[in-house]
Amino acid sequence: MRHILISWLLLLLLGTEANAATYTISGQVALLRSHDAALGLDWFSLAGASSAGACGTYGGAVVMRLRDDARGQRQFSMLLAAKMSGTAVQVTLDDSVVDGYGHCYVRYLDVI
Repeated sequence: MRHILISWLLLLLLGTEANAATYTISGQVALLRSHDAALGLDWFSLAGASSAGACGTYGGAVVMRLRDDARGQRQFSMLLAAKMSGTAVQVTLDDSVVDGYGHCYVRYLDVI
């Protein structure tokens, strides 16, 4: 019985991971949004980025979420600088790492 339970759990975990995919998108910051503390979320979109797997969208653009921690604050600063200077960024998302709305969190952010 124990072997069956372990096998079932492994199958469940491996089956879930098989559906995950990463996406790398480059472009200029089209929208950089910061909500108040009640919502506690910051996000952005890139010009021309209309899909990335199962990542949610807003207004036809992929929503790329920033975490509400020191790393997210650094990323917000990088995005603000890129937006103000017109510099492109490159973002990597994993469509299995999402918030409660189905929007993907940023895994990597590069100013290019």
